[in-house]
Amino acid sequence: MTEKGENLVFVKLGGSLITEKNAPYTINYQAITRIVKELKEAIDNDRHLQLVIGHGGGSFPHPVAKSFRTAEGFIHDTSIRGFALCQNAASTLNRILVDLMVDYAIDAISIQPSACCIASDGRIADFFTKPIEVAIENGLIPVVFGDCIFDTVRGGTIVSTEQIFSYLSRFIRPSRVLIVGLVGGVYTADPQKDENAEFIPTIEVGKFTSIESYLDGSYSVDVTGGMVTKVKELIEIARRGIECEILSGASGNIKKALMGQRGLGTIIK
Repeated sequence: MTEKGENLVFVKLGGSLITEKNAPYTINYQAITRIVKELKEAIDNDRHLQLVIGHGGGSFPHPVAKSFRTAEGFIHDTSIRGFALCQNAASTLNRILVDLMVDYAIDAISIQPSACCIASDGRIADFFTKPIEVAIENGLIPVVFGDCIFDTVRGGTIVSTEQIFSYLSRFIRPSRVLIVGLVGGVYTADPQKDENAEFIPTIEVGKFTSIESYLDGSYSVDVTGGMVTKVKELIEIARRGIECEILSGASGNIKKALMGQRGLGTIIK
């Protein structure tokens, strides 16, 4: 499946959006339920719409990953324990989301990256994508997630949903990639902390370096790198001619975006 899927959209739900990031192992039920309802409405509105859903870890794996420095690899005596705890936390959140989607009559299935990916020094080196391709062909919605995966250099590491989307888009080409979070796009500083932060409506691939300095350190950084890392992954996707957008998960936005509306957030092209 190498041709561009005109009806296929990759959607990432940010961990800070669907969990209470400051309360370990806590779901934001109001947000996650509303989002699933919007996904269902968008699917019912367009029977040709195909989705691959991804999500961040939020308050489930991130505290464990930070404590055990899981992204750095098997670096100390407790690294294996940390890897197991982190992977379990990430997959638990995935199971909660998939359960809810199925309850709302969305034909979603969990795809566990740790079972089908191998990394090399923090980057995905091999990914058995065939189950995802077959799922899409049969009208199912694969749900991937930022996960702990084995690494041929480090022993183990963590890969973000954005990195997974970037790799997948080389083989399963979507028409669009939507990154949905708490923040309504890319700003010159973290808008949650700086009232003078200015919104950046469009990022062109060739001009990214001119704004990169704004992003470094201006947003809270999680174990997968924060905003600057997310944008860099999306730049790689955009280089393949795939439109990306970072937008807020505010009420109605996901449904609007899936119905074709552009410019709800920052477009990367």
